[in-house]
Amino acid sequence: MRFRLILFSFLSLALVPALPGQTKVLLEISNPGKVSRTEVVGVPWSSVTEWIPGARSETIVVGRDGTGESLTVQTIDLNQDGKPDELLFQAELKAGETQQYVLRNAGKPGPVVESMTDARFVLPRKDLAWENDRIAFRVYGPALAAEVNNGIDVWTKRVRHLIVEKWYKANEGNTGRDSYHEDHGEGADFFSVGKSLGCGASALWKDNSLLQPGVFESHKILATGPIRTVFELGYKGVQYDGKLVTEVRRITLDAGQNLNKIEVTYQGGSGSVEFAAGVVKRQNVVSGASKSNHWVSLYGPTTSNAVDGFLGTGVIVPAAAFREIREDSVHTLIVGSATIGQPVTYYAGAGWTRSGDFKSKEEWERYLDRFAQNVREPLKMIVKR
Repeated sequence: MRFRLILFSFLSLALVPALPGQTKVLLEISNPGKVSRTEVVGVPWSSVTEWIPGARSETIVVGRDGTGESLTVQTIDLNQDGKPDELLFQAELKAGETQQYVLRNAGKPGPVVESMTDARFVLPRKDLAWENDRIAFRVYGPALAAEVNNGIDVWTKRVRHLIVEKWYKANEGNTGRDSYHEDHGEGADFFSVGKSLGCGASALWKDNSLLQPGVFESHKILATGPIRTVFELGYKGVQYDGKLVTEVRRITLDAGQNLNKIEVTYQGGSGSVEFAAGVVKRQNVVSGASKSNHWVSLYGPTTSNAVDGFLGTGVIVPAAAFREIREDSVHTLIVGSATIGQPVTYYAGAGWTRSGDFKSKEEWERYLDRFAQNVREPLKMIVKR
């Protein structure tokens, strides 16, 4: 099986000044790792406009040098000031390979492409749901505050197109069981969250206990696609060492991959706090863990019906934040450390056998290993001209 990984890594970028009247620039991207990878590459928009004066988000084109092939691009405005912050495109490289990509100003808008990612706030349920071409997730808002907490739900997919909007619309006005709990050919919501962390949520950790903050109180969708979706959730504060600690979490999901990048920023006082990210135990699952690559996993039947295949869930906490692997009666957990006021990053998600991407527990865990290794060895990029 060939894994097409889209990871979240910071590219080392060697800048050069723009040339007068320059209309294109050549980027050389190298994969220092030992596995093939396809990643979303982010180039600062300020660099793009420095290299190519007059470049506009709707007219910039990226292609592989020498092939004539144009790639899907996306500009993203993370600070919501109405101006692009990054130019995004996907780079595909074999182990140890270097490729060249051309950025140029086409002078006219490119074709409209079908989005491979999405995020949406859904009324009247007040869910925040998001997806890509492989998997879908959601968290619950104030409407269900009495029944759930801050856990992440999984919607398994066996199609490459987007399904969240369709599945919600099919249940508008429905007072019975939602139809998306059954697989009608596209996948289903088989996962049960309750008041747990579900698939990769986190909470403050104190005296061997989780201090979950409840459902999100605010949300901000920063990007929906076509190759990356980003949103932020705000949570009420919880008491930690006599301090009221609040959190904002930014979740990013790229096309073609199964793990979310989750950045949590705690506010309130100073110093550090401990947190735990985890996956909820399900019936007949088998646990897995890697102390060297800092991940935990649960793998087992999706439901009691064999036709629904197997589901793997997992969390990766990079070495800078990693402290230990633990478990309680409900979860398998990774405990980490965060500094108040500074974002701490980890990764979490799921893989389903019926998607066609994973055939076994071994393949799911190999995916987690490769993901963690690629996070440690980001792509490298220099500007050639």
